[in-house]
Amino acid sequence: MGLISKAGIALSTFRQSGVSGVIRRFGKSQRLQWYRWRGQRLNYRLGWRTKRPILVIESDDWGSEHIPGPKAIEKMKEMGLFLSDSHGMFDSLETADDIDKLCDILNSHKDGDGNPAVMTANFIMANPDYVAIRESNYSSFTAKPIYSGWNHEPDAKTMLQKYREGINCGVIVPQLHGMLHFCPDVWMENLCRGDPETLKAFDLQMIGEKEDAAGIGIQSMSPIYHGSGQAIRQLVREGIETFRSCFNIDSFTTIAPCYCWRSDETEQALLACGIRAMQGKEYQYLPDGSVRPHYIGQRGPGGILYMVRNCVLEPISAGTTVEQCISQIEWAFQHSLPAVLCSHRTNYTSRVATEVRDKGLAVLDGVLKQVKEKFGDVEFLSSDKLALRILSERQTDNLV
Repeated sequence: MGLISKAGIALSTFRQSGVSGVIRRFGKSQRLQWYRWRGQRLNYRLGWRTKRPILVIESDDWGSEHIPGPKAIEKMKEMGLFLSDSHGMFDSLETADDIDKLCDILNSHKDGDGNPAVMTANFIMANPDYVAIRESNYSSFTAKPIYSGWNHEPDAKTMLQKYREGINCGVIVPQLHGMLHFCPDVWMENLCRGDPETLKAFDLQMIGEKEDAAGIGIQSMSPIYHGSGQAIRQLVREGIETFRSCFNIDSFTTIAPCYCWRSDETEQALLACGIRAMQGKEYQYLPDGSVRPHYIGQRGPGGILYMVRNCVLEPISAGTTVEQCISQIEWAFQHSLPAVLCSHRTNYTSRVATEVRDKGLAVLDGVLKQVKEKFGDVEFLSSDKLALRILSERQTDNLV
């Protein structure tokens, strides 16, 4: 049976990797700062250059259900359950109105060629089917693909239509983030053994953020692509097939959940399914806990292209201001690098709090306005278009 099917996902398939509940903290903050600095230096020295300023906005987690709404947060607080940070507290499924307002902002800004600003929306393609999992007495994990609906959104038809409207207008380009944004092994084992925190969160139709000794939410932060062989190939293939079924297009790029993947088997599986580029940070987490720096335009062992985010637009989780983001964009343009912005879905959703979305949209609007004022010939590109442009110039160089 396939890893993902219309009936769901069998937990036993995930166990084929031989890894049960992989839990890693990827080094202390000082270590990550060093890798970030090294990655920035590599980008400055070796990164792909462009004569024209190019702006790319990459946004993760679309389609995923995390926090059902404000009532769930209040109940979690009452129960003493772990809430990771502002990102975790406000990260909820987008609404149809959220998509409309985001598209209006993007469409109101045009680049030097008259094209609207575009957001690469990286989608999680399935969420837990809480009813089916409970009916199995926590013995079998079942996922609900987003094309069949959500647990907390009764009008799935309208949601999917709003995505398509944004795509048709050229302001949203969907790409694959992954089939899931959490490791079912870890979660199901906690449910099966009756972990109180995980069961309480489940009753709220949430994965929960069970905290480890280091203060990390171990369920959503566990690496997805941690296995090997058939398990990874199947996970990749069926994620891509679900993406195709939902959007009727192929994903040219992808971004691994939590920036964690195996360079060899995961990339080979992605390439075999048509993925040609990996979005990411200046560094990659590996499932064994090590970290590997990257630069934009670099090629992996099998030829996959590495794309690197070098600007931050996270007004909710990181408090990014217009001025801070513009400063980073200016640095990129001054060094003939494309400005690739990291901006998660949580900045643009209102299901938990309308003021969260309004703040995120205001900062996005301000950034796009100043970019156009300062760089009139700026070109707005999606991640797949940028990847195609780089690949057309770099065919075989920079293999790691």
